[in-house]
Amino acid sequence: MRGAPPTLVFALRFLTCFAVLMGGFEASRGTAFERFVVVDCILRPTTDLIQAAAPREQVSLVDRTISTPTSRLHVTRGCEGVEIFLLLVAAVLAYAAPWKARLRGLGVGFVLAYLLSVTRLMALHFSLRYAPAAWEAVHGLLLPLVPIIVVMFYFMHWTASIPAPQSVADPTRAG
Repeated sequence: MRGAPPTLVFALRFLTCFAVLMGGFEASRGTAFERFVVVDCILRPTTDLIQAAAPREQVSLVDRTISTPTSRLHVTRGCEGVEIFLLLVAAVLAYAAPWKARLRGLGVGFVLAYLLSVTRLMALHFSLRYAPAAWEAVHGLLLPLVPIIVVMFYFMHWTASIPAPQSVADPTRAG
């Protein structure tokens, strides 16, 4: 890709990386790895936080469903927030940055993406439970977009914090 515009190089790297990551995660469907990521790392902590925030909810997790006596939030594939992590990883890996900066970007970004995923699921639960009339707008538009926009702004902030590479003059060239 020598000579290609940097934006095109980034876009191609990003798309390739995201496709590989998404394909890998899709291949894990139904495995212990998927259950660990989705149920153990995302849904169980979300359920515990809902219970801590609202002990009267009597919330429980049954497979991929966050349940109370009066509501059931079934978290289907794609609604648990894994794609946010994959988008972030693909973007950071595709961006031309030193590995130390990439690791920092991934570390902070993972925490942000995790908090967004858990917060999103909590908001979906409370919306379903207490504002069912708002469910379609919250579930279909607002909460899918907000985490992506926040992660996009984080990525833009992260890229802006990386110093541009210094141009080193070649001492063997006259000029």
